[in-house]
Amino acid sequence: MADNTCDFCGKHEMLPFSCKYCGGVYCASHRLPEYHNCAGLQAMKANRWVPPVQHPQQRRAAGQPKKGKSRLPKIRLPAQGYYAYILIGLTVLVYIIQMILPFSFTHNYLAFSLSSLFSAPWTIVTQVFAHDKFSIFHLFFNMLALFFFGPLLERQIGSGRFLGLYLGTGILAGLAQVLIFPGTPVLGASGAIMGIMGTLVVLMPNLRIWLFFIPMKLMYAVALFALYDLILLPSGDMVAHAAHLVGLLAGVLVGFLLKKNKGTVQAFWHV
Repeated sequence: MADNTCDFCGKHEMLPFSCKYCGGVYCASHRLPEYHNCAGLQAMKANRWVPPVQHPQQRRAAGQPKKGKSRLPKIRLPAQGYYAYILIGLTVLVYIIQMILPFSFTHNYLAFSLSSLFSAPWTIVTQVFAHDKFSIFHLFFNMLALFFFGPLLERQIGSGRFLGLYLGTGILAGLAQVLIFPGTPVLGASGAIMGIMGTLVVLMPNLRIWLFFIPMKLMYAVALFALYDLILLPSGDMVAHAAHLVGLLAGVLVGFLLKKNKGTVQAFWHV
């Protein structure tokens, strides 16, 4: 049986697409040459393209690992391609629970602090899904950004990597915030959102967005966000600027790792 995994994101595809330019195998999200940084298409534009080898013995090994190398089993996550929306649903559900229960529940069981690292260690994860119950705008703008940019990045890097990026940068950002400002607990998805933005700015720097009705490239918008957080970092305005910056930096590092392995994806998408 053929190994029907996408050469770009590793997602299993029942009916994979074969690129006529490079000969690679791709999922529906990355079937177009523009979405898998097709080396064959680039060679064609440079007038040095050679048709990919089509002999069965010289194609990618069909379900068999290369000799001398062990292959780890792959874990297929359910609901592939929809984790951005699932995360939005879970976050909204947590907010509804916060509104029903008293404030002490959020403070004791959801928000993360240095003291809760040992008394309630699960809060290092729950803080990514919890928000300030007295400011619905905190939730609204985070989920709005996740709605627009989350599915876009998930389609590019795959659901497994996307979920790991979201939780990883969110946890790291929250931990950095309480280490820098240990007196105040932290909660909110902003660090994870900035992680998404950081990865996108590396993989898709020329993505066109509208920032306060002003069209600009994503890399310029993210630079403005980072400058804003740097300026207000020492202000004590109860906004987790350190978490934003750490999440953004972590996302950028992940983006460079993905770019090194898979190449840069260029796209233009109005949001």
